[in-house]
Amino acid sequence: MRAIMRESMKQFMGEPAAMDATTSTSQQSFQYRDALKRATDAIAPVWPLDQWIAVNPWWGLKHQPIEQVSHDLNRRAGQPMTMPAQFYRHAWETGRITPHDLRQALRQGSYAFSEQRLVDYLALPAKPITSLCSAWDILEAHTGFDPIAESCASYFDQHQQRWASCSVPSLYYAWKKTVQHDLRWSTEQRCSLQSLPDNAAAASEQVAADWELTPDAFEVLAHTLLLRVNGWASWCQGISWHTPEQQQEAGISQLVAMVLAWEWLGVRQLNQQQKSEWFAQWQAADAALTTHYDHEALWCWQHAYEVGYQRMLAATLTAPSTSSPPAAQVQAAFCIDVRSERFRRHLEQAAPTVATLGVAGFFAMPVTDAAIGSERALPRVPGLLKPTYRVGATQPQQQGVKRYQKESQRQSVRHAKYAPLSTFTLVETTGIAWGWKLIKDSLRKQATVAQCDAPAGLFHTYDGEPIARHEKIALAKNLLTLLGNLTAPLLVLVGHDSQSENNPHHAGLTCGACGGQGGGMNARVAAALLNDPDVQQSVQQMGISLPSAFYVLAATHCTLTDRVHIYRDKQMPVGLEAALTTFESGVQRAGEATRLERASALGVDETTHVARLKTLAMRGADWSQPRPEWGLVNNAALILAPRSLTQGKMLEGRAFLHDYHPSEDPDGKVLEGLMMAPMLVASWINLQYYASTVVPELYGAGNKLLHSVVGGHVGVIEGNSPQLRIGLPEQSLRDGEKLHHEPLRLTVVIDAPKERIEAILKRQPVVADLINHRWLWLTRIGDEGVECYTPQGWQPVLAD
Repeated sequence: MRAIMRESMKQFMGEPAAMDATTSTSQQSFQYRDALKRATDAIAPVWPLDQWIAVNPWWGLKHQPIEQVSHDLNRRAGQPMTMPAQFYRHAWETGRITPHDLRQALRQGSYAFSEQRLVDYLALPAKPITSLCSAWDILEAHTGFDPIAESCASYFDQHQQRWASCSVPSLYYAWKKTVQHDLRWSTEQRCSLQSLPDNAAAASEQVAADWELTPDAFEVLAHTLLLRVNGWASWCQGISWHTPEQQQEAGISQLVAMVLAWEWLGVRQLNQQQKSEWFAQWQAADAALTTHYDHEALWCWQHAYEVGYQRMLAATLTAPSTSSPPAAQVQAAFCIDVRSERFRRHLEQAAPTVATLGVAGFFAMPVTDAAIGSERALPRVPGLLKPTYRVGATQPQQQGVKRYQKESQRQSVRHAKYAPLSTFTLVETTGIAWGWKLIKDSLRKQATVAQCDAPAGLFHTYDGEPIARHEKIALAKNLLTLLGNLTAPLLVLVGHDSQSENNPHHAGLTCGACGGQGGGMNARVAAALLNDPDVQQSVQQMGISLPSAFYVLAATHCTLTDRVHIYRDKQMPVGLEAALTTFESGVQRAGEATRLERASALGVDETTHVARLKTLAMRGADWSQPRPEWGLVNNAALILAPRSLTQGKMLEGRAFLHDYHPSEDPDGKVLEGLMMAPMLVASWINLQYYASTVVPELYGAGNKLLHSVVGGHVGVIEGNSPQLRIGLPEQSLRDGEKLHHEPLRLTVVIDAPKERIEAILKRQPVVADLINHRWLWLTRIGDEGVECYTPQGWQPVLAD
């Protein structure tokens, strides 16, 4: 900016402008914009609470080694991406990490340590890296970046606020104009901010030009400042994913201008020595830093901790399988969700003629709900996909009227509560009624199994036209290909759902992938599609084999109580009644066994099946229960293999199970799709749990007991802090005394030839980045056991 002003003055005085200087200035502006793009891309998105999607918070940094990202995060936010040394010391002393695990980690990771040196390290005091400082860290008695967070909370609150916000063109502009009336700001601060441009991009460029940092240093600074409001930065980033039409006015480019301007104001308040130290710090921030000894040692121990799990998993998978089950009368396809693993294992034990399959729980149906009445349409697909079709509703007009009436009653109560005179009259006039509501809500009720209405057809989301015949066939063929060889006359598609009350994170328990929505509707849509005689005949003509008598039913598995609701269909042939009865009996006994396996971890000590079910059902209806269930806690592995590899083996509810038959996929196209979709989704879930555990201050939601919902569905804040909290709350990871979740990177186990896997890595750079930079571990079932993919080649994972 200063160079441009100098050249403009030369032209005004009649002096020839230097072309190379102008070009240089233009290039520098481009470099600063590029630096800002890299800084904002490093922030991962989040979704609204009612459309919850588990997200890898380091998704934008997957092209870098995880250890480097961890080192940078430690410098920029004072938060390493590993557990503290005492955690690994406890694991070492209790045998969770064995000498074998440590030696294998040293060999795989090529760490510059000896075994004894690493053991000695655990007894040394930690030496934290000095993190980078904001100007507001230097100034005394200030709340840091909370004023920015307050402005974001106000701007994005479109649901709870009582005063309508004035119409403004952008988030940055709204902040800049609003603070002019905030008397907590000094007159000098308000005047200084007013001198910046009203356009976010122009303001960012002016600040960059004023500081004259190198582009790399400017990138580090911008990312560091965004981490000070990480929750709101993630929300602004998410807008470009789930609400792209608002990206320009409320996206992360607006927020980065705000944090830069705020830091600019802070720098102006520093004295000369403080300014010199501040500039020197950031100019050196982009320099190559030697990896800290503590940092590298902790990553070696984390690697050994994960090798320990892989060792136990390899022992389980390579153990002799149980005897072959009898011919299946029923095949039940469950979601790959780790909570299904326990239920599938017990179902196959309770009903040997029921065979289970694993598939993504949206059943390859990219659908969204119909928006009826006051409710908005909710996608029922993984976050990386967009819904193509809308599910038709039965009697939409009647449903719309009911929903409008219900919402009208709620709004009337809300308006009465917030009216000016309600402070003096509402409690006195309605106290008895509210007292009865509190009593009723506190009664020991039981949650019911979530159910959904039958779909009334599929329609395009973009024009509302009914789905065409060729689209039905394509959807059916895709699902049947994923399910593999179907031999039983009855197929049951089992979606999953959950129940909880007074829980802002309810959608995260319902499903960690499909927009926080249950899979029952997707199962019903898929079942209706596959029961179409024309569709069945068409897919068979395309080479897909189906039993001569074939029918599909849908069901919902409640992960809270492990009850299964089956959507019976009057059109089902009478000859399948016996098979359905076998399935119904099997799921009842499997539910009893699964509840028994889960009970101790939840502190449920009832001794009878009936009492145990009642207690779990009451947890879902209890508005004061902070932990209705454990969700996907302890997830650690994804297994892409035939069910015969895992059937009857105790995987402890820690593995995502997706069926894959290598002999039916000679060209590797099915495996490539699995590694590009379910594997990425499982990795997102896994790394969200990992991040919420190892970096809870930055990527965890804090204490549920202190949560307040912001903006209806935007997210939660904790206590009086205006900072948006993302990730998982403490109650989803800890039981109050100890950590319940083991922080492990996902171990992917594939039953496929190594050449097929390596070919996919060459074709798919995103997958290769995740594996080569150690965001997850890739293993395969080889002739001699489990092998792990490393830069040195495939290395054996030695079982116990």
